[in-house]
Amino acid sequence: MSKIWLVAKHQLRQETSKRTFVLLLLLLPLILVFAVGFGALIAKLEQDEAALGFVDRAGIIADPTLGPEDDNVTLVAYGSVEEAQAALDAETIDGYYVIAANYAMTHQAELFYLEQPPGSAMRYFEEVVRTNLVADETPALADRLLEGSNLTVRATEYDREYSVDTSIAGLFLPLVIAIFFVFLIMTTSGYMTTVLADEKVNRTIEIVVTSISPGQMMAGKLLGALGIALLQLVVWTLFLVGAVWVGGQVFDLSWLQNVDISWRDAAMIILVSLPAYFFMAALMTLLGSLVSDDMEAQQIGSLGFIIPMMPIYLLMVIIPEPNGLVALILSFFPATAILTLGVRSLLMVVPIWQVIVSMIISLVSALFLTWLAGRAFRLSMLRYGQRLRLSELFHGDGARRPAASQS
Repeated sequence: MSKIWLVAKHQLRQETSKRTFVLLLLLLPLILVFAVGFGALIAKLEQDEAALGFVDRAGIIADPTLGPEDDNVTLVAYGSVEEAQAALDAETIDGYYVIAANYAMTHQAELFYLEQPPGSAMRYFEEVVRTNLVADETPALADRLLEGSNLTVRATEYDREYSVDTSIAGLFLPLVIAIFFVFLIMTTSGYMTTVLADEKVNRTIEIVVTSISPGQMMAGKLLGALGIALLQLVVWTLFLVGAVWVGGQVFDLSWLQNVDISWRDAAMIILVSLPAYFFMAALMTLLGSLVSDDMEAQQIGSLGFIIPMMPIYLLMVIIPEPNGLVALILSFFPATAILTLGVRSLLMVVPIWQVIVSMIISLVSALFLTWLAGRAFRLSMLRYGQRLRLSELFHGDGARRPAASQS
């Protein structure tokens, strides 16, 4: 066991010291920073100071100060359209509303401007109008009217419901976790094939195996890959939590506030992702044992980018029938299970038995591929510089027998 840990430590130290690993480690956090920063910038632009005038022909705004508090918006009443237009031409206001005399029947109001006012200012005026319309009602009734509808959408067939008050971040969190793991697979699948190919080409691996078995070598490399993945996952998780907190508390972004996390769906994605990642790492290691040079290893490594993204190409099939045959097949195939379950979690409550079946298939397949990778590695050492065919893994003894000479 100590030899396996030694190989894992060497693998972890060797890969984490590379500049490319540091760049990949920081790539996703930088994307998160950009997303939160862009959202904060948009929110900041919408909070610019603005002055809006209004001509109330219906007489519904008795008190312009009623409504939500907003120091960035100033409302100015005008007696006629001409006065309001003159103020707009003089650029003392950013725009003005004309409320129709029959507003109670038509709910019609026109906005005039030279350059469109900030969205926050227009929403503020709407709230002032609504507050004045219910000013004569009892406080309890007025609050309920201003609160508006509380809509909940229930998909009874798939046992899923959504509320309009649900945080967008909480709703998409399981899918975000799935994307994290898929990104892990993409970043680690390449070097799992190239590392073995490099060591086979420079012949250093032949020295190593004099003191360790091929099975221990494969187990150590896979354990090192898992350590690299966990390091990336911890760093990305910390950045994600920090981005959500800063966006919601510091920049006051509504879509990052009151995050209601579906812990069931989040746990489902994590439980499926771990054995699925193990499967992909074992698969890439096996393929790395079969190739004979770096060029082939890089070409095969691209499979780690293509296969996990297959559910994206089949979204038009998965979304209409999230519990259909195609969705089930992709959920049970380890390489596509992560992203498929992430997408399905938005549309339905995935049955627990499907999660368990997916985990078992991924784990059993990963263990089998690990054994097969060790066998492939041992056979490939007997045929240096030659490509090992997949069929030979199940008839390995024949690879050790010299070809019969012809007389």
